[in-house]
Amino acid sequence: MKVLVTGASGFVGRHLLPALQRAYPDAVLIGTSGPSDPPRTSVDGYVALPLDLSSQHSINDVVDTVHPTHVVHLAGYASGAGTDAAGIAKINANGTEALLCALAGLSHPVTAVLASSGYVYGTTPEAPGADEDFPCNPSGAYAISKASMEDAAREMASEKLKIVVSRSFNHTGPLQTTQFVVPAFAQQLAQIERGELPPVVKVGNLDALRDFLPVTDVVDAYSKMLLLDTPFTVLNVSSGIGVSVRDLLDGLINISRVPVTVELDPSRLRASDVPCSVGNPAKAKQLLGWEPSGEIATMLSTTLAYWRCQ
Repeated sequence: MKVLVTGASGFVGRHLLPALQRAYPDAVLIGTSGPSDPPRTSVDGYVALPLDLSSQHSINDVVDTVHPTHVVHLAGYASGAGTDAAGIAKINANGTEALLCALAGLSHPVTAVLASSGYVYGTTPEAPGADEDFPCNPSGAYAISKASMEDAAREMASEKLKIVVSRSFNHTGPLQTTQFVVPAFAQQLAQIERGELPPVVKVGNLDALRDFLPVTDVVDAYSKMLLLDTPFTVLNVSSGIGVSVRDLLDGLINISRVPVTVELDPSRLRASDVPCSVGNPAKAKQLLGWEPSGEIATMLSTTLAYWRCQ
């Protein structure tokens, strides 16, 4: 088993590589880093190759060098806040299609897990949320790029190139950047605790309902997806439970070491924000034998602990 993890230098990738090592101790694991990363030959001790998803030559070079039997494709734009629709589509949709073309050209079968997003559904029902047959209605450049990626993957899947699309809902934990809501809160609280900021947490929309998982749950699901043996599968990676952003903030404030107030910052509001994004995980539970942990409190405490050390 030779596993290529694109985007290995990113948040999820740095959690996934050791999880794969534990699950498949005899596997060869090779990661990639992005063109904007500092030059490197490894990520946390794992081999890393440079990959530019806007370049077919770069993609072909990585695939021809590694000859993977399995791929977890994480590289690309990961934030729903981006507004450069053409640039995001070039990487997330066109870049993924180019990667799949390169994989299809290998002489041996390949299984590829593609990280999509629960945001392809647009607004969903509350618990238990949208299942995989719920109509997709993406809003915003990021969600639209992921939906386009899925369309291309569906057309390219075969017995030789098996593709698993993971519609991953919100997930967080240590190492995630402050582009995302929980680390953004945690960083501010850690800075307030150190006296670096006044005791005011700046926030965006707190009423949005989101399906949150610890990143450890998500990498466990990705690891299990590598063993699926069907040409094309779509799976929600989610808990089926919605939690408001306000409740996440309250959970962090409750474990903070100092009293704070909360203040709306209009610059943190997103034009494409959906009021509810919750996914039904029943299919993933059935096919993978996977279970979300439900450890939201631990997710919050480990994230705050990480930012206290930064």
